[in-house]
Amino acid sequence: MSYETTGKELIELLGLKGSPVAVKIAETQADVPAGYQKIREKSRHCQFVQDARLQGMKGYATRDEHLCKGGAGVMGIEPLPEAVSTGKMYHTLGNFKTAEGALDTVSAIPKCTTESYASVYSPFESAEFEPDVVVIVATPRQALRLSQAYLYATGGRISSDYSGIQSICADAVVAVKQRGVPNMTLGCNGSRKNSGIAEDEVILGIPPKDLPDIIEALKLFAEKWG
Repeated sequence: MSYETTGKELIELLGLKGSPVAVKIAETQADVPAGYQKIREKSRHCQFVQDARLQGMKGYATRDEHLCKGGAGVMGIEPLPEAVSTGKMYHTLGNFKTAEGALDTVSAIPKCTTESYASVYSPFESAEFEPDVVVIVATPRQALRLSQAYLYATGGRISSDYSGIQSICADAVVAVKQRGVPNMTLGCNGSRKNSGIAEDEVILGIPPKDLPDIIEALKLFAEKWG
């Protein structure tokens, strides 16, 4: 699969704003792709995704560059802060009525089970590494076409798993890396406030292995439906 060709076809066939984003969780410093530099400005995982999507940013972020410790924590880049892992922060913020409900929710959030060194980002069409996940920020209609294209070859149904917190990190990256199937999520308060995910956009994480069949189906849809 040519990442350049596949990425450009995804943009054209879906009418995407910006690029699909290649994301890799590098377990060690040696796993960082050659030629990729540390991102200079400290920010959040969701903003790194947006910068790759909309500005063509390429680079990697260690724990020192991650401002959102919840996002870095679920990706294994540093330990989750106690306030996040116990749910106390989300209960205090008002996301959940009870502390127990908050704890049950954060306990179920997908998390890397091993330590990682950094997260790596690139527009998919110019990625020089094999991503763990391709993150696509899309309108609902574009998400519909992606879902239909994923199901075209074998049929079935898609289950989306999310809780409205730690969305682009846990839902769109970790869950997809661990399970090997797509996941759609709706963003969270932090990603929509801090990284500019728009009101009419949703987020999908897709395993790279599924993209050739998705592209083939999207081309057929374009012929049949315009």
